[in-house]
Amino acid sequence: MAAALKAVEQGARVTLIERGTIGGTCVNVGCVPSKIMIRAAHIAHLRRESPFDGGIAATTPTIQRTALLAQQQARVDELRHAKYEGILEGNPAITVLHGSARFKDNRNLIVQLNDGGERVVAFDRCLIATGASPAVPPIPGLKDTPYWTSTEALVSETIPKRLAVIGSSVVALELAQAFARLGAKVTILARSTLFFREDPAIGEAVTAAFRMEGIEVREHTQASQVAYINGEGDGEFVLTTAHGELRADKLLVATGRAPNTRKLALDATGVTLTPQGAIVIDPGMRTSVEHIYAAGDCTDQPQFVYVAAAAALAPRST
Repeated sequence: MAAALKAVEQGARVTLIERGTIGGTCVNVGCVPSKIMIRAAHIAHLRRESPFDGGIAATTPTIQRTALLAQQQARVDELRHAKYEGILEGNPAITVLHGSARFKDNRNLIVQLNDGGERVVAFDRCLIATGASPAVPPIPGLKDTPYWTSTEALVSETIPKRLAVIGSSVVALELAQAFARLGAKVTILARSTLFFREDPAIGEAVTAAFRMEGIEVREHTQASQVAYINGEGDGEFVLTTAHGELRADKLLVATGRAPNTRKLALDATGVTLTPQGAIVIDPGMRTSVEHIYAAGDCTDQPQFVYVAAAAALAPRST
């Protein structure tokens, strides 16, 4: 979106292709809903653990998850319209196509329209900003269960009594704490320690803080098998680890994200990918093909919205 608007400012005619909901991950299923949920959880935590001793008595909050979810979604809808839909509606220089695109060659795209039919879009320059999706680890039995990714967790209509979390990513940890503060008993399975790649010292501090809040952090623990047992009421997840079984009402899998490049037919363009499928770019966001650029989570750059927004402006002078 940032690149489209900047291109229009410089006189370009822009075609924006979106297969799902306008706005991408951040506003729809990422930053915005997660921070609203985290804020609600923080308020619940402050009420339960008042830092003012007898001056402001601690109370046990009543969590109305349905009402919280409605407020969260209303804000998401509002921001999506303000930052994306409303701007596009008022900008005739940007044509929006709703559908899935793949490359025919390095000068043309084939768009499978959501309403049916195909359309070929020729371009002088192309920016790929397809983002990433939750990666699912190859744990035996996992794909046969109704596990959550962050997308499902953020729109869950109830707070589970017991939540197991596979992964120690930023997404895993922020949602783990949010659910714990809203009333769930949370257990995190970390393959190593928290933030062992990014900053082990911060990881130690976060682990200590989590344990003080009653969040169980099982370090150096992996699930070797996942099963889901249907009962008379709700089902139960059973995770097998080297340290015994873990049972939970819900399972959140947040081990990282994979770039959305597999269905783009990039082999027809000559664009270079990493072994993980991320698009390789230079400091100017240019791929191995001079007139094709990429930005955001589909590239080999850090997966943060501010990085993506800044990167999308890099091609403006090339």
